[in-house]
Amino acid sequence: MKYHYGIIVLIAALTIMVFFAGCISQTDDTGSGQETAEQVNGSTTAATGLSYPIVDTNQGLCFDNSEIIDGPAEGEAFYGQDAQYTGITPSYTDNGDGTITDEVTGLIWAQNITDSAMSWEDAGEYCEDLELAGYDDWRMPTVKELWSIRDFSQGWPWVDTDYFYLVGDGSDLAQHHSWTSNLYLVESEYQNQQVEGNPAWIVNDWTGHTKAMSGNRFVRAVRGVTTYGTNDFVDNLDGTVSDDATSLMWTQDDSGEAMNWEAALAYAENATIAGYDDWRLPNIKELESIADYSGVFPAMDSSVFSLTELTNIVYDPDTGEEIDTQITYPFYWSSTSNPYVEAYNEEVGDIVESDYEPGYTYAWILASGYCPDMDGYDLHGAGAVVFDTKAEEVSDGSGIEVFYHYVRLVRGGNVTETPDGDPTTIDTDRVVVFEEGDTGMGNRGDSP
Repeated sequence: MKYHYGIIVLIAALTIMVFFAGCISQTDDTGSGQETAEQVNGSTTAATGLSYPIVDTNQGLCFDNSEIIDGPAEGEAFYGQDAQYTGITPSYTDNGDGTITDEVTGLIWAQNITDSAMSWEDAGEYCEDLELAGYDDWRMPTVKELWSIRDFSQGWPWVDTDYFYLVGDGSDLAQHHSWTSNLYLVESEYQNQQVEGNPAWIVNDWTGHTKAMSGNRFVRAVRGVTTYGTNDFVDNLDGTVSDDATSLMWTQDDSGEAMNWEAALAYAENATIAGYDDWRLPNIKELESIADYSGVFPAMDSSVFSLTELTNIVYDPDTGEEIDTQITYPFYWSSTSNPYVEAYNEEVGDIVESDYEPGYTYAWILASGYCPDMDGYDLHGAGAVVFDTKAEEVSDGSGIEVFYHYVRLVRGGNVTETPDGDPTTIDTDRVVVFEEGDTGMGNRGDSP
């Protein structure tokens, strides 16, 4: 199994999903500053009417468990996935001075990440001292700010590289870890070494993950409106919760049972709750929008959302014997796929269909509870965004997949139905190789 463009042999799959097997049994958070969106670029709220507009994932292709498919019709298997519902289209302006303006969120970004990794504390000082394009009010982005520029059109890397520059070619995954301003404050008696010490949230531009880590990482500075990512939840007292900041409505309860991805899509499409029958499985940006990175556990506002309580089993790493159990909470499916195949090979040509070699695809999930390794130790943190295999029949036999997760439904928002998807979101000629950067991490930099 390899990354897109045939650049690298994947060395990270086990680490990516190692948190799953044998661990879960079935028995806000914004930065500081003064400017408003209107002061920065003339207006996030004026353009969308929202204080927290969610930028669409830009995923235009449809998938089953193993390959690209034509958009399923209503009532067919796999109907209702990400590409079939399109939200606010990403819109960026290259200012020609090393900065990028996001016309949806009102945020202004440094086009480049740093060329070397640094500690979280040094990253904060770097941003405070940064003078770029005539501005000196740069800061580290919050988790939700940095997540807003994820691009899921094809992945590997998960940003629009026409606007956002990286370092390296993806072969050193640690070069794509970027700090956020959010420290990981959830404590556990059982923690993997990655979250020991003084961990903070990172987003990986290459593998797409959001997770808690310590060590040295890169940073992409941001400036502008500081209220982005702040929720405004309203309990509707009918089993639903509205977020007036995003215009999304959520089910207050989750599914109460785990299911595979195909079943999750069907569950959403067949649901009638509080008199509404237009529920859908949220895309990963919508789902991440209700995560809480302030240090609460579960990583979701439990004053308005009900979460199924689960048991995390902790094992002795040496003997494999069960040593303890912990209360934890579900992973939730999103409708967003993560193709995991040799795809879009440059020497094959420009036609997507002929460039694509079927393999199997993952789907993105959000951890509302611990995101444990195989021994039950918290590996990536409550609030992590990772992915899992969609169904047992496409398992790679590694024994580290789960296949069955919970569902929390969404409706509303600035979303239109796009049954056929939009294959034009794929750019087979995009740039994915940049100048090398210094990870400065030694062996600790190996984790994706």
